[in-house]
Amino acid sequence: MKKPVLTALAALFIVLSVAAQVPPQAPAAKPDERVKNLDLVEKIALPPDTFRAGFDSISAKDSLAMLTYIASDLMEGRETGTRGYQAAAEYAASLFGLAKLKPIGDMPMRAFNMSQMMMGAPQEPSKPLENTYLQEFPLVETLESSNAFTLEVRKGGSVRTHAFRPSIDYQGLAATGDTLSGPVVFVGYGISEKGAGFDEYKGIDVAGKVVMLLAGAPDFLAKDIKAKYAAPSFVPGAPPESGPAPARVDKLLDLQKRGAAAVLMVRGVGREADRYRALMPRKSVNDEVPIIRRTYHRISLPGETDNMPWAGSSVVNITSGAADRILEAAGLKLEDLKKKIEASKKPVSMDVAGASVTMTSTVKTQVIRGINVVGMIEGSDPELKNEAVVVGAHLDHEGRWEDYIYNGSDDNGSGSVGVLNLARAFAANPRKPKRTVVFCLWCGEEKGLLGSEYFVANPPQSLKAKIVSYLNFDMISRAYDERSIAFAGRMMDFPSGPEITGKIKLANFVPVSFPAGAPYGEVIRAANQFVGLDVYVRETKRTDVGFGDSDHTSFHEAKIPWVWPFTAVTENLHQPSDSVDRADAGLMEKVSRLMFVIAWMIADK
Repeated sequence: MKKPVLTALAALFIVLSVAAQVPPQAPAAKPDERVKNLDLVEKIALPPDTFRAGFDSISAKDSLAMLTYIASDLMEGRETGTRGYQAAAEYAASLFGLAKLKPIGDMPMRAFNMSQMMMGAPQEPSKPLENTYLQEFPLVETLESSNAFTLEVRKGGSVRTHAFRPSIDYQGLAATGDTLSGPVVFVGYGISEKGAGFDEYKGIDVAGKVVMLLAGAPDFLAKDIKAKYAAPSFVPGAPPESGPAPARVDKLLDLQKRGAAAVLMVRGVGREADRYRALMPRKSVNDEVPIIRRTYHRISLPGETDNMPWAGSSVVNITSGAADRILEAAGLKLEDLKKKIEASKKPVSMDVAGASVTMTSTVKTQVIRGINVVGMIEGSDPELKNEAVVVGAHLDHEGRWEDYIYNGSDDNGSGSVGVLNLARAFAANPRKPKRTVVFCLWCGEEKGLLGSEYFVANPPQSLKAKIVSYLNFDMISRAYDERSIAFAGRMMDFPSGPEITGKIKLANFVPVSFPAGAPYGEVIRAANQFVGLDVYVRETKRTDVGFGDSDHTSFHEAKIPWVWPFTAVTENLHQPSDSVDRADAGLMEKVSRLMFVIAWMIADK
């Protein structure tokens, strides 16, 4: 009897010992409430006869056929202002014509037989002119020619000048065609924290002057202040970061408010091997990403200025060597000033006596044609036809550079096909919705949302209806995988871990966004019952539009509510590898059908 008891006691001792070594388990994580925004369809419903003909007309086969032409080499990347873009626009206009959409673009020029007029011969009665499908408007193309950055030092009765070298001593001098000159003032790190007893602008007037400052913050300041003024990391082509604006932008906005004429930002102190290493020829070439030395090229609407937060002042990045050359006028060195700030924990801001700089840029400009493709189907209700739902996508892409054609299959040949799908579907449907539906393909999105911005500010004269809603297509042909959904989840603030991926099929997943307060959540869910996508219904809570800019931004700024489905971002974005062979035609069909039903429900309500 004793042996079994001892064995049992020994076993109990082992269990208790092991239990004592196991840390207590954390309480179960609270379920992410955002998962409730996921719309999954168990059984796909048949669309009602009201819009079934239009719904059924949208197919993967037709989508791929149109995309193959739009994203072909013949279009040469569809850059705004090029013959390739015009060819794509005329192709889209021809499809609008085949669908018998009402053209609402410009009036064509009337042709006259001048020889007959001079001879007094009677003219044949001319037919009434009809609008075209093209809305044309002027754009200003700016090309950089050259720039110069010079220092003038006055000491005693002598004047000495020094010319800084572009890409070696400085970078970032904007091509504005202006000449800017002014005395130099040094403001340390450009930090004003009166609560911490550290204000580098106290007693210093920077208005009308060229302000030199260091990036970042001194080491002795509190962590929260240093984090606030830490230099941000910008990733070319990446969507804007969520949360507060980067600290560098705050510094420059502050200087802009103080009236600074220009900013000299010193990004390195001491040895700057990393800076120069970035300018050296690459040791190897990534076959997927061509290395192209692009010259400065900007397209804008006439009278429009750059709207970036720091654009109020010219911002030039300079090396510590260039900074020392400027400070030499006052017998100073940058490293000594930096050490003095750290040692005294006080500002050392000052006018740099005797030093002034001049920045000059020379540019070439010309006027080019912007072209939007526009057509509509008039609403069937006598009253509600005076309200319009606009369906749009940007047709332009990056164009052709050297021997590479940026075909832009996903961005945004696929979205353009989405608009063409809906135009043909509404035209094919015997019954028309109560409200007017307008179909648009924009130019200049890649240059700054130019086409949609122009349309919102200058709607066609033949469009009498008030715009009440906008549906945006931008990239609808690439299915999500684990990597792309994680990226989208971070950028668009939706759950992208197992709580989502365990419930969906990634290849069938699409987030659909709309602005806070717009009554589109239930519309999206109701439309999806006929399509069966795994939809994340995303109502944006932020004051901005979130996750980068697309043409819905132009309507958002005009307080017009919008809807935007968005498929996966891949490594092919803005690369020659964004080609038709990577497109998922079935996904294009589903997203187009979803947006068709959403558009119908909004237009027919």
